[in-house]
Amino acid sequence: MLKRTEDIPIDLSRELDTFERLIAQAQKPLPPQEFTLTESFTDLIKESLIRGWIYSASLQELIAAMDPRLAGLSIDALAQVFDFEEVPVWANATRSMPTRSHGAVAMRNAAFLLIQLKAMGFRVDDAPLSSQMRPLLASKKVLVGREFYVFWQQELEAKREAFVLYNAPSPQNVTMQDVILPLGHTMRIISDGTRPIGIEVTPPR
Repeated sequence: MLKRTEDIPIDLSRELDTFERLIAQAQKPLPPQEFTLTESFTDLIKESLIRGWIYSASLQELIAAMDPRLAGLSIDALAQVFDFEEVPVWANATRSMPTRSHGAVAMRNAAFLLIQLKAMGFRVDDAPLSSQMRPLLASKKVLVGREFYVFWQQELEAKREAFVLYNAPSPQNVTMQDVILPLGHTMRIISDGTRPIGIEVTPPR
């Protein structure tokens, strides 16, 4: 059972890892401009759904457009935190053998990432992806991996009281700090005394 102790200062002089950067960015004020789903993004999503995967650079661009606070985080780094796979694909625009690979993410994992970032308190909308994926998933006899999560997202979120994410085992004694995020979420930051090891994010009531 976790024991709450008095707050212990965290060393901020070292370089933050991706998990810590996400926590820090979620607390920053929201940029004033709202995200608009442009025709280019709509076409990107449609093309990616047909292929079954999206280029990592395109996914990163989409996420940064939704919430500019996420602009500095690579898909590879986010994949490590949220436990999904980024795979290399080889672009072949000509008949010659392709010589350069590009990072890509399966659409089920891309939708999963947007859902997770939204639950964490970022201004991210998964609907442009997940709403178009659900009819496709409904026609499948077997759902694989993140497909189950994307398909049943609304039902799962209705039952979930808080979004929980840990990046390390929890020690016996921890410190906890509650902060209110710009969109009204309450983020509880669990620390081992030197760095955050987990978060629990409750949506606005």
